[in-house]
Amino acid sequence: MLNTQTIKSLTDLRTNPAAITQLAKDEGPVYIFNRSKPISVLMDLEDYEDLIDRLEDALDAIEIKKLKKSSKKSDFVSLDELKKDLGI
Repeated sequence: MLNTQTIKSLTDLRTNPAAITQLAKDEGPVYIFNRSKPISVLMDLEDYEDLIDRLEDALDAIEIKKLKKSSKKSDFVSLDELKKDLGI
């Protein structure tokens, strides 16, 4: 969430990068501004990786829905059927 504590200038980042990265870890994303314009967001690595994982999951779900709409039911097999066919 955007709040005044998580808005920092590019100068703040240059002056004290350790404090800004700790703020991102403790408080969430830090918005970096240059001359009153937002230029980037700094966030904790674990939060970023979680965000990317959730985005990939959502995109996969959308792709599955599209495939199900455009395919016949017989085009799909269950995981158990696949394992049986592969002898696993």
